Amino acid sequence: MFSMLVTGYLFLGGVGGGALVVLSALECANVRSRWPGPPAEPLRLERALRLPNEFFARAWPVCAVSLAAGMLCLLADLGRPDRVINLLVTPTPSAVAVGAYALAASLACSCAFAWLALSDGPNPRRGAAAALAATGVASGLVTVTYAGVLLQSLASVLFWNTPLLPALFALSALSCGAACVFLAAGFTEARFPAGPPVAHVARADGVLVAVEALCLAAYLAWALGGEGTAPAAEALVAGELAPLFWGGVAACGLAVPFVLERFLVRDGRRSQMLGTAACLLAGGFALRCCMVGVAVYDVTQMPGALFGLAM
Repeated sequence: MFSMLVTGYLFLGGVGGGALVVLSALECANVRSRWPGPPAEPLRLERALRLPNEFFARAWPVCAVSLAAGMLCLLADLGRPDRVINLLVTPTPSAVAVGAYALAASLACSCAFAWLALSDGPNPRRGAAAALAATGVASGLVTVTYAGVLLQSLASVLFWNTPLLPALFALSALSCGAACVFLAAGFTEARFPAGPPVAHVARADGVLVAVEALCLAAYLAWALGGEGTAPAAEALVAGELAPLFWGGVAACGLAVPFVLERFLVRDGRRSQMLGTAACLLAGGFALRCCMVGVAVYDVTQMPGALFGLAM
């Protein structure tokens, strides 16, 4: 139903949006150590998540480039950029308009933080940095949820008509955001003690991965239990998409990262962090390929099966 450009947007937009949420949260935890303001004793959480400026100088450009690339994929798929301009200036509110504004705000926040992290100019005060980080968290959460809401709103595919789809996309995007943290920490100088802060991010992402696995299991159970959605679910579980689903999503995107984050990443070793990041990103891409590709197996896309169901 969709081109690879749409799959690329779903993946890159999810990675960038998830990274924006995670990095903005880390900015809030480091706001008193990174930005000028009155001296204050750091809190326990601030000490646990203390990260150097070098880390943010590597992480924020990755976030900004991912969002920009996702937006370019969307524009290329539309074929007419003027449609996006008309969407942004339209007075009629809609889910598509909210998603477009959230994507634009996310790109603006990530570019602003990337510029601040890379430039040597004057830095904003703590209040302004905290407000920008809070905006990044809000816009990022809308961005990572919007992709699933967009697919859910397409009534032509029964397999997508469930609120579990936006939840699944949001959880996967946040895990991809944690992967960007591992990626940036892996390329930060070795003298930086990455173990403690990365351990907290790994622990939080382990919870996200577990909840994502439960959400995916509930999704499949719901789909297998419905006559109209069963053919698409069977294509994932035992059909042509099964190798990509079980190998890419279940194993590479969920099982392997969960084990690595639980036992290995907390040591702060570069190879472990980069390997975990690669698995999470590959699993996120495989998930979106499966969710987009499974639409052709939906009963609404097979007239013969739809006629038999109606009979």
